[in-house]
Amino acid sequence: MIWLSADWHLDHWAEWLQKQRHEFASVGEMNSTLLANALETVRPGDTLYILGDFAFRPDTFKAYAAALESACTVVWIKGNHDPKVRHDPLACDFRWHKRHYYCCHYPWQTWRPNTVMLHGHCHGKPMELPQDTRQHMRFDVGVDTEWDRRRYFPVSIEQIEARIESARSEHPEPATSGDPRGAEVVSTRAKA
Repeated sequence: MIWLSADWHLDHWAEWLQKQRHEFASVGEMNSTLLANALETVRPGDTLYILGDFAFRPDTFKAYAAALESACTVVWIKGNHDPKVRHDPLACDFRWHKRHYYCCHYPWQTWRPNTVMLHGHCHGKPMELPQDTRQHMRFDVGVDTEWDRRRYFPVSIEQIEARIESARSEHPEPATSGDPRGAEVVSTRAKA
């Protein structure tokens, strides 16, 4: 199974984060809850993508990363609040069930059409979608975003697939007659 998460902000107890995560009485409670939720979710053989802003301090990053890496395979993407303890990439991509996924900490405004953009950084705040409906497949997988009526858990690829299907039903692509440019094709042949 593939899981995704972002924006843990372990040991980062800034005022804005305290207001957003008011359920937690302390940074220690937040840290332990996020790790416990992830370890409860992933299984050996699973892959967990962490799309940045995992931990604020180097020692915290190393300790919690070791705990996650003992439970599953972890793919790390660098965020703007991560310490410089590793040389993680800024982005990655993968294919799952013939669909292409692009992962980055930051939400891009434009990306390759028919690719699903997965990101963190926004902490569950809605973003304006591009006018190109082919690009309405952008999803915040950060822990502050609600998925299936819960927060602070990794998001499964199946949950993302369900949202993709929901987005497609809300914004269907215009039907074309085989023209890759999307224009209506009109036959110039005379009818027999």
